[in-house]
Amino acid sequence: MTSGGFNSGGTLASRALEIRLTEQEAKICEVLDAVAKRYQEKEGKPIQLRIAGGWVRDKLLGLSCHDLDIGIDTMMGYDFAALVNEYMESIGQEKRSIAKIATNPEKSKHLETATMVVLGMPLDFVNLRSEVYDDASRIPSEITFGTPSEDAYRRDITINALFYNIHTRSVEDFTGRGLEDLKNGIVRTPLEAYETFWQDPLRVMRCIRFAARFHFTIAEDSKQAILDERIKQALKTKISKERIGAELDKMIDDGAGRSTAIRLIHELGLYDVVFAPPVADGSTKGTTGVQGEICDVEDAFKLVWIMEWLLKINPSPANNSDDVESRIFEAEVDQGQELLLTQTRGSPVTTHLYPLITTTLSPKVPHITSKEEPFPEKLGTRNLILSAMLYPYRNMTATVNKKAVPAGSWILRYGLKGKNLDIDIVTKLMDSIEVVRETVKTLALSPVADNEESIKDERARMGMLIRDIGFIAVIGKKWPCAFLLGLGVDLLPKFEALRTGVFDEDVQARIATYNKFLSKAVDYQIDHCFSWKYLVDGKELTQLLNIKPGPKITEYLQSVMRWQLMHPGSSKEDCQAWIVQNPNLFQ
Repeated sequence: MTSGGFNSGGTLASRALEIRLTEQEAKICEVLDAVAKRYQEKEGKPIQLRIAGGWVRDKLLGLSCHDLDIGIDTMMGYDFAALVNEYMESIGQEKRSIAKIATNPEKSKHLETATMVVLGMPLDFVNLRSEVYDDASRIPSEITFGTPSEDAYRRDITINALFYNIHTRSVEDFTGRGLEDLKNGIVRTPLEAYETFWQDPLRVMRCIRFAARFHFTIAEDSKQAILDERIKQALKTKISKERIGAELDKMIDDGAGRSTAIRLIHELGLYDVVFAPPVADGSTKGTTGVQGEICDVEDAFKLVWIMEWLLKINPSPANNSDDVESRIFEAEVDQGQELLLTQTRGSPVTTHLYPLITTTLSPKVPHITSKEEPFPEKLGTRNLILSAMLYPYRNMTATVNKKAVPAGSWILRYGLKGKNLDIDIVTKLMDSIEVVRETVKTLALSPVADNEESIKDERARMGMLIRDIGFIAVIGKKWPCAFLLGLGVDLLPKFEALRTGVFDEDVQARIATYNKFLSKAVDYQIDHCFSWKYLVDGKELTQLLNIKPGPKITEYLQSVMRWQLMHPGSSKEDCQAWIVQNPNLFQ
């Protein structure tokens, strides 16, 4: 491994922070240094290469990072990438393709970037730049080649303005504050905060994101600038909904600090900017009315925190140590095992819920042909967090094209320009909260089903709820996520106790009631019933009952499924006989 020292215009030495290159990173630096020297020998023009931004920050914090942005002082990124290819060929390496990413100011791509793979790692090449803004837009009115110092000062925060000089193998801190802010856990703008946010209000969201991700403190002058009504208005009017949504996505998908992010959004008065409520002012086509009111916004932070706690990705209580590592949140999630349920068949358990069905399909029941999982596992967590963030809007709806649309769905679709997948899942999760809570409560309070008829009825009630949640393809076997969200809501009154580490009998009992449902679903072998086929389909049903097809058939099929749930292992012939013998149930 190779280490780097520090250089801050003058010099700022630090023993607490250092960059340790992996073997692969060291070889890449050697190649890039050789390319620069070869160019200078051939053309007589010096060229300086620096790794910029997030990689430097993360490496100094001891975190792994595979996102290398190479800043070039006197050449366009694509031109330098071509030189890298020439050099690699000269030493017997295979020539690699170079992708050119054109400028796209609306997507925060103000300069052309070239991307290519070097020694197995993708690198982005871009020239250092200086930017000039006017008051009318967040898009720079002028962009030119810049010095490293100019490039550093035009960045969003000081800890993202650090460079690693490939030739000297040292960290450069041209703002003079980046390293100190990194050590002290501070998010600060390189330039005066109000000016920085006025130039590009999206930087407000980035400050919040990095403060949440690393559990850093936002500098006081930055807080005051964000609280300024003019900056809030600029964020509303100068930044597209898509860009705000993209930053929110990163906050959620960063894997850390989600509850901190929503707390900061709330405390800085930005909840109604990020999650702008439905309006019927003609700005959104088809929205003609808004009903209901937003509830306590503080519930969003509380519920997101509780969801992180249930998912076992919440940080430990704050550590007052000055050690950088103590402030870095490291998620405890082990993909696929983050919610291990200690299953005691037939009895309630008091561990955290596991929102995935892991049992195998029952061979006794025909199933809809399973498809590949429609989204990666982390998206289950993502949509639970999104649902929690939107929870204050649970009692509000909008009328769109004469149909009532939940406010949370409206905000995701029209306010944040979210993906249809997210909208479908969040809508279903939020719509299921109260029915899940009521069903779990009823199950907990009802006498133990100890005879055949009561077992059949309980099995059917549970199965129909599971189907209602999981029948749509985007959720499927993730249906227990709805129960995890319901549990989170049930635990809201216990938030203060949980946050101080109190896991009392009441909390254990509430968790146990939800685990009781999951445990019984497994015992009753209905945990996969969301994918059960009807033993008798709609066409066959009309023939058996000698009736015409129509909208009532959907209702009749529900009765068929309820019978299937009450009579596990029954055959198609059994179901057909029951239908013929009970025509009065289909009227």
